[in-house]
Amino acid sequence: MSAGPFEQFVADRSAGLLQTAYLLTGDRVEARDLLTGALIGTQRSWDRFAGQQEATTSTRREMVAAHTSWRRVSRVGDLLADSPVLANAAGFPGFARRPTDPGPPDEVSTGLAKLAPQVRATLVLRYGAGLSVADTAEALGSPADTVTSDLVRGLDALGTDGTRLARDLARRAQQISAAPDDVLGWVRVGAHDQRSHRVGLLALAVVLVAIVVLVALSL
Repeated sequence: MSAGPFEQFVADRSAGLLQTAYLLTGDRVEARDLLTGALIGTQRSWDRFAGQQEATTSTRREMVAAHTSWRRVSRVGDLLADSPVLANAAGFPGFARRPTDPGPPDEVSTGLAKLAPQVRATLVLRYGAGLSVADTAEALGSPADTVTSDLVRGLDALGTDGTRLARDLARRAQQISAAPDDVLGWVRVGAHDQRSHRVGLLALAVVLVAIVVLVALSL
């Protein structure tokens, strides 16, 4: 059994995945980037999936992994944009500063932004995506006991309960949407940008090595 056409998967599942990405990031641009990166990986591995549910699980797992790493490792382009030494590297492919588009601020978004990435992701998956504790643990790559404790800790920090948070997250998720054709366009452009970014990294590395060599020869 195959998962069917990738395009049909995007048509059927991209709306929910994009909403999850938005709840994870709190920003429409970051949500789009997060989903795009995960879907690029899903498309490359498409033949391995037996059905849409398996593909959805894999895409969601990739989004969560990328999101939790974003909070620890800043985007290279953003770092370069603020560096007086390397600012000219912004001219290399893939090194432009990324714009932002946060949704309207509210109590739940403000509270979520203060949580550790892992705790935020746990709450979003459990109450925003409606996953069970077991499925949330699978998406996070964490033990179920850790998920349970993070849920308690997160709800306590927000001063709410699961029912109210699920309602608030559902309302906030409605702030983002995209047509399936647009999502497919993001995937095509994103795959091209990934290649350009790798070229940019290589070019930047070559330039830096050349500078080091020239400095060494001038000593």
